[in-house]
Amino acid sequence: MDVSVGGHNTDTKMAEVLEVLADGKWHMKKEILEKTGLKPKQLETIIGFLVDYGFIMVDDEGGSVRLNENFRKLLLQEVNQ
Repeated sequence: MDVSVGGHNTDTKMAEVLEVLADGKWHMKKEILEKTGLKPKQLETIIGFLVDYGFIMVDDEGGSVRLNENFRKLLLQEVNQ
C-alpha cells in the first residue's frame, strides 16, 4: 500500500501506529496521536483501514484500540525472523 495520508507516506505512519499497538494492550486514540504525531483525521484513516482488514479492534465507547491477537502474533513472528 502506498497511499498518502495528509502528505505523509501511509506505510511509515501505519508502522508507527502498529508499533504503539504491538504490546497487545488497549491504547486510547489520544495516546496514539501523541506518540505518532498524526492528526486525528490521519489516525482515523489508518484505523479505518486496519479495522476493515481485521487487524485491530476498536472500543467505540471508550475510544481505545488494540491489535487483533492473531495479527499481533504474526507481526511478532515476522520481527523475530
